[in-house]
Order: sequence, then C-alpha cells, then structure tokens
Amino acid sequence: MENIKADAPQRYTNSAAAEITVPLKGLLRTVYYNRLVITDAVKHGVDPLLNNTSEKQTNWDFSSSFFFAGTVVTTIGYGTIAPKTAGGQIFCVIYALFGIPLNVLILGRVGNALSQWCIRLGKCLLRKGMKKKKAKILTIIFFLMSGVLLFLGIPPLVFTATEKWTYREGVYYAFISLSTIGFGDYVVGSGHSPPFEGYRALVYFWIIFGLAWLSLLLNLLTSLLKDTEKKIEKDLQKRKQKKEQHKQQMAMKPLTSDQEGTNTKKPPSNNIL
Repeated sequence: MENIKADAPQRYTNSAAAEITVPLKGLLRTVYYNRLVITDAVKHGVDPLLNNTSEKQTNWDFSSSFFFAGTVVTTIGYGTIAPKTAGGQIFCVIYALFGIPLNVLILGRVGNALSQWCIRLGKCLLRKGMKKKKAKILTIIFFLMSGVLLFLGIPPLVFTATEKWTYREGVYYAFISLSTIGFGDYVVGSGHSPPFEGYRALVYFWIIFGLAWLSLLLNLLTSLLKDTEKKIEKDLQKRKQKKEQHKQQMAMKPLTSDQEGTNTKKPPSNNIL
C-alpha cells in the first residue's frame, strides 16, 4: 500500500506530461507545416498576409518586380522570389546574360562620376602643399567614412522604421546586400506590405549607388597598393645595385693593392763597381 502511495505522484506527473506533450507535438507540427505553406506561397509570388478579396495578392507588383530585376543584374539573388514558370525562367536567364554586363558598365559610369569628386579633393590637398601619398590616404579615409555613413549608417535607421528591424539587423542587411552576398534571411518588403508604392525600387537605387561606392573605394585601395608596390620595387632595386657595387669594389680591392705594391717597389740597381 505504501508503494502504491509512493508511486502515485510519479504516475500523475507522467500522465500530465503525456497529456501536455501530445497537444504540444501537434501544435509544433501545425506551425511547421504552416511555415512551409507560407514559404512556398512567397516563392510562388503570393503574399500570404493579404486577404482573399485583395486584388494585389501577389509579390509580383511593379515595385517588387523592379527590385527582383535589380537583384538579378547585381548578382545579389536573395532567393525569396524566383520565377516558377518555364517562360519566366528562360526569360530570367536571357535577361541576366545581357543585364549583368550592362549593370557592370553602369556601375563603372557611376563610379567614374564619384571618382571626379575624389580627384578634385586630391588636387585640392596637393595645392595646399601636401604630399601625393598622404593626400591619397586622406582621400581614401574621407570617402570611406562618408560612404559608411551614407550607405551603412543612415539606411539601417530607415529600416528600423519601415521593416521593424533592430539597428544591428539593418546594418547586417546593408552589408550583406552591398557585398552581393545576399543570404536572403533579411529582405526589404518581405513579410509585410510595403510602406509606400515604389519602396523596393528606391532600395534598389540605394544598392546601385552603394555598389558604385564600393567599387570606387576598391579602385582607390588598389591604386594605393600599386604605388606602394612600385616604391618597394624601387627600394629593392636600389639595395640590389648597392650590393653589386659593393661586390665589385671588394673584387677590385686585391687588384688595386697589387698595383700599388708593384709601383712602390724600387727597381734593382744595375751599376757595376
């Protein structure tokens, strides 16, 4: 009887846990399948947050399509929206074949336009008597800090208001997008209706100018490294020439010493008494 009383609390807790576990498993299974359905709906271009009577129950509106086209040519490719029909996939391939090279040309043009400001700043510093290398370093620092502020500092503040992200998440999304990594875990305008018409198109233009800024910054760093490499090569050549001159001097030393010795020797006397 005592054993039955002792086992009663254990049996009660086990049965209560079993009663809780069964509904919990069912709830987790339902959440999992609902997530799969929502993910599949988003990939097929359907916005699950809109109701059935809405005429805009799609992610393929003009702004989202414009944003998708931009992620293709910039090779970011978030993967949240993708063409599912055969015609859409074929067109996407052809569009990417022509769009990616054209986008590279556009980035080059925008980068050249931004580089004009860089050249003007460098000339201004040179006119003030600054050395060329120091002026180039200061120019790189200026464009680095201004670009970080414009493309990595301010946009996350906008995303905190429009996407309800934290500032850290906004910085993470900005870097992943501008570096064209594009994981797709954070995408603007996904999971909710955009705050205004053309929101995603505006984000695309931010990405274009951000990529141009990165390309300009990389060009400046490359030119700085090339100048440093040339200077190192000149220093190495000078050291090599000095070593060769030193070797030649060391090789000529015995010859000069022998010549000096023969010149100092007195000729033997040929006078016969």
